[in-house]
Amino acid sequence: MPHDDSSSLTARRALELGVQRLQAAGIESARLDMSLLLAEALHTDRLGLLTDLDRPLKEAERLRAREYLARRIRREPVAYILGRRDFYGLTFELTRDVLIPRPETEHLVERALAWLADHRGDRPAPLVADVGVGSGAIAVAVARNDTAVRVIGVDSSAAALAVAGRNAQRHGVADRIELRHGSLLEPVAETLDAILSNPPYVAETERVQLPPEVADWEPAEALFGGRSGLDAIAELIRQAPDRLRPGGLLLIELGAGQADTARMLGGMQLNLECVAVHRDYAGHPRVLEARKR
Repeated sequence: MPHDDSSSLTARRALELGVQRLQAAGIESARLDMSLLLAEALHTDRLGLLTDLDRPLKEAERLRAREYLARRIRREPVAYILGRRDFYGLTFELTRDVLIPRPETEHLVERALAWLADHRGDRPAPLVADVGVGSGAIAVAVARNDTAVRVIGVDSSAAALAVAGRNAQRHGVADRIELRHGSLLEPVAETLDAILSNPPYVAETERVQLPPEVADWEPAEALFGGRSGLDAIAELIRQAPDRLRPGGLLLIELGAGQADTARMLGGMQLNLECVAVHRDYAGHPRVLEARKR
């Protein structure tokens, strides 16, 4: 911990010292972050930490807490330090090879599951593609909550596919998720019932505006979608009609200010009908929904 090597250093004191260091580094979520990191160093959870703040730290615990604190001060995201993040009620392994799953992406999962449930009669064993599978958060969440679905997860990063594979195994759905290496829908020859994607959609011009936790740590190839941020979105919209069954679903997560352009791009495809742009829990236009005519 912050150079308090006393054998009587308690969890309470370690927490306060860590919060002070993080605040000095300009990290707004200092208390939350330090409680998570200290709990990890003590091999407990936040509740266990907060109910035993007067316990003295062992030497190994102090060293772990100091390491985690130093990494966070360098603006490494807490999720990478912990090596995991919760998403849709499930815990996912993370490495720097994959994006950190965000709560707003849960809205895409909800829309997909609702559509699959509504079309169970005519699609009893639906085949779904998760394009840009990353950690497997979308694919695994959908497969865990719909036991009839089969998923093809595609990613251009072999390292990301390895993480997705471990997460599929962890949650018992590896037998229904097939992972393929490639760009967008190129590795998928099958006709699909649905295509889901959280593609790279941050504009290159916005790179300097991103917090260091994102710009310096998360994989650039999964973040940036060209100068406007729309490169992958436009290409996925172009490819989708040829891969979907009639009436099939396309759901794409969008970035800020992209909804109107995404609708226009969808409208340019003769065999694709843009149904809606759904707002996330914060009220921002977030998910483009389109159907194959």
